[in-house]
Amino acid sequence: MQPIFTGTQVRGAEAPWLEAGHGPALMRQAAWGLAHRTRQLLQQRGPVYGSRAVGLIGKGNNGGDTLWALSFLADRGVSIAAVAINATADQFHPEGLAAFQRAGGRLVSKIDAATDVVIDGVFGTGFHGSFDLPGYLTDHDLAIPQTAAIIACDIPSGLMADTGDIPGNALRADATVTFGAPKLGLFVGEGGQHSGDVTVVDIGLGVELAAVQDPWWMADEPDVRAGFSPPRWDAHKYSRGVLSVVAGSPQYPGAAVLVVNAVAATGVGYISLVAQRPRDNSVADQVLAAHPQVVIEAQVAQKATAIVIGPGLGNTADEHDDFTAALQVAQRQQLPVLVDASGLDLLDEDMLAQTVAAMVLTPHIGEMQRLTKRLAPDLQEQHPVAQAAAFAQRFGVWIVLKSADTYVLSPGTLRSVHPAKTSELATAGTGDTLAGILGAGIASLDATDDDFHQQLFTVLASGVRLHSLAGELAAADGGIVVSSLQDDIREAKRQAMASS
Repeated sequence: MQPIFTGTQVRGAEAPWLEAGHGPALMRQAAWGLAHRTRQLLQQRGPVYGSRAVGLIGKGNNGGDTLWALSFLADRGVSIAAVAINATADQFHPEGLAAFQRAGGRLVSKIDAATDVVIDGVFGTGFHGSFDLPGYLTDHDLAIPQTAAIIACDIPSGLMADTGDIPGNALRADATVTFGAPKLGLFVGEGGQHSGDVTVVDIGLGVELAAVQDPWWMADEPDVRAGFSPPRWDAHKYSRGVLSVVAGSPQYPGAAVLVVNAVAATGVGYISLVAQRPRDNSVADQVLAAHPQVVIEAQVAQKATAIVIGPGLGNTADEHDDFTAALQVAQRQQLPVLVDASGLDLLDEDMLAQTVAAMVLTPHIGEMQRLTKRLAPDLQEQHPVAQAAAFAQRFGVWIVLKSADTYVLSPGTLRSVHPAKTSELATAGTGDTLAGILGAGIASLDATDDDFHQQLFTVLASGVRLHSLAGELAAADGGIVVSSLQDDIREAKRQAMASS
């Protein structure tokens, strides 16, 4: 998995270099990378020589990076200019300004209509507060030509590098050139929608970044291959995982079908549906019609290696009994258990205190808020991600927090994020599908392994990625139809395996 850092963590990694007097060297290295990426973008649009670049310059180091980058672009025949934003020229970074002026750069008060690229160099990762850069440009008659590309220097100005929040307003960049390491705020929340294509420039912080505690992680296709690889040559149905599914009810039988669809597409050796006949005939019959290989049982399978509980459960006493009985089996057999949807509303403090191999909760933000209000009301005012992380640590559970961006938060320090890739996944039933994918992955693990929790983290993060890949395929094919998302899961797995 790829490590992702907050802006605060990257600034901490830079601190020893700055204290040792290497700031100018770091700035020039960063600026060279910014200039290189800008040249690439200009080349895609036409000749570099004779093109025009304008920097939006603030009074900090971000402005200095941009001024140096403009001076390097001038060496390739680019006409360079700079506009002061919320500052005056005498407040610019002095060495950067000197390099810019030596290269023939001009300080201007308007942006030429023939400008090919605008570099946003107003604020960097240390910015706090609120700033409306688009509004500032409008108020000062600084219109950016519609044909000009926008590149953000390190981070779009006004974006919070630690969270992705934009308290004010920011320009939407076509590309962001960030320095030292990928920063969380460029990928999540509003930040992920304003950063465009992100390029990371290595400025030599490898040792310092390796020492950073508790980075974020981001799963990609290699992790999908690792977490959901084909079975060994000598596998049998029980060694591939036995998943018991406690889902669906006479009111919501389709939820059980969607979970099992995803489990079957993701791959386990044995699928058991807990359905009490005759009460749950409608659930059992619909699941069997779609997947005749599923075994209908009155209780959790004796050889179960994991349990998924919750999607589509009703709120009757019978369904509550099924939920409680499944948790008791998980405790008695020390199984990992995933609780989703309706099951989340049935949890109480005693249930969370039960000792199981691992308890994974998969709420969307609204469900997380309901959980917090009932069981940890003192956490209600926190940011949703911080709230979920604190809840996970307090109760010793894993949380997969579903939103446009999806977060995996462990009871300890492991944490991952998957940035939003398609809004098509905002469709009823995709949460049931994710529960099935994750349940299948968890069932393939051995809870007695010494590194079980690291494996669990990989499976949860890569399962979220697999779910997203399937959603992207469905969206590209005209839109998500949840009942057929299982086909996209299979295709996403095939593509991930083929890319090795």
